[in-house]
Amino acid sequence: PDDSNCLQAAMAAGERVVLSQVGLFADGVAVAQIGHHTFEVCRHYVDEVITVSTEKSARRSRTSTTTPARSPSASGALGVAGIKKYVEQRGISGQTLVAIDSGANVNFDRLRHVAERAELGEGREAIIAVTIPEQPGSFKAFCEAIGKRQITEFNYRYHTDREAHIFVGVQTHPENDPRSALITNLTGQGFPVLDLTDNELAKLHIRHMV
Repeated sequence: PDDSNCLQAAMAAGERVVLSQVGLFADGVAVAQIGHHTFEVCRHYVDEVITVSTEKSARRSRTSTTTPARSPSASGALGVAGIKKYVEQRGISGQTLVAIDSGANVNFDRLRHVAERAELGEGREAIIAVTIPEQPGSFKAFCEAIGKRQITEFNYRYHTDREAHIFVGVQTHPENDPRSALITNLTGQGFPVLDLTDNELAKLHIRHMV
């Protein structure tokens, strides 16, 4: 993963390094420093290290699922996610590529989180913070600005007598109805918007704590 790339960092430095921070989404590979023996093998036999985002790992985990009992974990799906990125970067076609899908220790509670991150990675959901006037009719006006888009999450917090802050998840589509169109429409109708879709803190914590 991009946020747990201890092997990539070690290969670049020519020696083992300790990451200052490690992402926990793909917990099976969440280590700050690669092992001594593992690094010695990799430095001689690994040609390149490809990293992927949390969203791409989640997407591969979801699309590789056949049944709940055969759902690869975020760590297990990294190989497939890496191959997909490799193919996209080099424009490869007509070749047979092999990935090792290792790890399926994911439970039903975890599946919901994987699905959420996959939706964000596919551009099918936007997470935004919006300021609305604290007055009758504001929520109706906001809903009209959203239009026919599905609201996946809604949290309201009183701020002052003049305004309120809302945390909203809205369904989008990467081609037919992108996030940018949603934000442009809201700001055009006078609603200040803070886009949190790419904010890791919001994706990991805020949406579950508001």
